Amino acid sequence: MIRSLSGKVLDVQDSVVILEVNGIGFEVICSRGVLDECERGRDAKIITCLQFSEAGAVIYGFASENERSFFTRLTSVKGVGGRTAIAILSELSLDAVVEAVRSADVSAFARVPGIGKKTAERLCFELKNIDALRTSVQDEQHTSKTDNAGAVIDALLSLGFSRADAGGVINLLRAAHGEDFVNLSEEDMLRLALRELHK
Repeated sequence: MIRSLSGKVLDVQDSVVILEVNGIGFEVICSRGVLDECERGRDAKIITCLQFSEAGAVIYGFASENERSFFTRLTSVKGVGGRTAIAILSELSLDAVVEAVRSADVSAFARVPGIGKKTAERLCFELKNIDALRTSVQDEQHTSKTDNAGAVIDALLSLGFSRADAGGVINLLRAAHGEDFVNLSEEDMLRLALRELHK
């Protein structure tokens, strides 16, 4: 899983940021919070979620870990895909989403483009515990660090590298960094791996 990307903003479109990371241009479908912060030609870090569908792999981008967690919860509702969840987060603040669920305000969700009355009703019914996300996200952020190699290998495979290349570059980085390898963030590990693979 690609948890974040850092690089230079090549372009900002209606709902998409094109981010160049070590020479690779990533198309990231972003929430309004990200779009408002990104500016062409400047560096940016985007919190991300990689999803797979019949149409292929799609990277979604968020302004915070909390927003990303809300996105994951929204897409667990039947009939709500990634693009619809991004539309919700672009139209409504996180507090507005929570308030809409608390008060069963179907009209709040129905105002989001692409959401009909039935889907809006389903959101209000199935998201009863979404308010608990604010505290659970904070707890997750304080868990101990673990080796991110598995997640980085998955990310490299999704980018088209072979398993042999992905595993080989991780072994190379593990040997080069020794005990410090486990302290590398997923983002740093992916950046270093891409640098080695493009040599």
